[in-house]
Amino acid sequence: MNSIPADLIKSLNDLGLSNYEANVYASLVLYDNAEAKELIDFLKISKPSVYEALDRLAEMGLAVKRISKPARYSAISPDMAITLLMDKHRKAADQALEALRSLEKEKVRTDKEDALWTIYGDTNIEYKIRELFGKAKRQVSCMIGERYLPFIENIKIRDVSLQLMVISDDPELEGKLRKLFLGKNTVIHVITAEQFKIPPPFAPPEFEEIHKLMKVENTLELIVDDEELLLVPPFISGSVSVLNTRNKGAILQMKMISQLHLKRFIKGGELSFPPSFHKKKRA
Repeated sequence: MNSIPADLIKSLNDLGLSNYEANVYASLVLYDNAEAKELIDFLKISKPSVYEALDRLAEMGLAVKRISKPARYSAISPDMAITLLMDKHRKAADQALEALRSLEKEKVRTDKEDALWTIYGDTNIEYKIRELFGKAKRQVSCMIGERYLPFIENIKIRDVSLQLMVISDDPELEGKLRKLFLGKNTVIHVITAEQFKIPPPFAPPEFEEIHKLMKVENTLELIVDDEELLLVPPFISGSVSVLNTRNKGAILQMKMISQLHLKRFIKGGELSFPPSFHKKKRA
């Protein structure tokens, strides 16, 4: 008799069945119909566990109990079973989403709002990037390296002000991005890695050494509605972690740096400062 594949049990777990329920359902598919004793002998699990799983499967409509002595059980077809499980998940997801949105509107702000949080791993970073793009109400300012391009390619955002600067050596990328982000308030620029590494006029002598440490493909500066910031400096290699904060000071500082980047890389001008800045500096 064939054994039940572990990957199948894991998939059924993901669809909401317990280990016992998944094993018993799969065994019924394999047997066509069976007595509880046959399932106990095949699966080598306890009698109470098998009977409990059978009752639960029958309650969910995944198994049918035949009137006989002793009772025999059969599984509904796999196609019907997966459809039932998926429908159950969709209904639960819809109910949960509605309830969670209600909770989100009543969100309690804490004294940790200004903290710097760290997000690890590309999957978590991708979810956070998509979340911020999706909830933007007024404006998005973003400078990214090529590492994150797949994260934004399929993002749909509202018609908000979008300023997107991408560091890439792909000469066709700007045209591709303009087709993806069609909003009338969208400004897109692509700069090369060498442009990004050009030192600003006020760069210290150590900039050449800093240049050697840069991993420009890791660069991420994302500000949404001047309320939340995601940041990865261009010096991290290997596994990336992202700083995430609502700290107003950090957001304003990064916004100022973004504006300096825009002037230096896009407008091609020397960085200039208002007279008040120089007066303060002399003082």
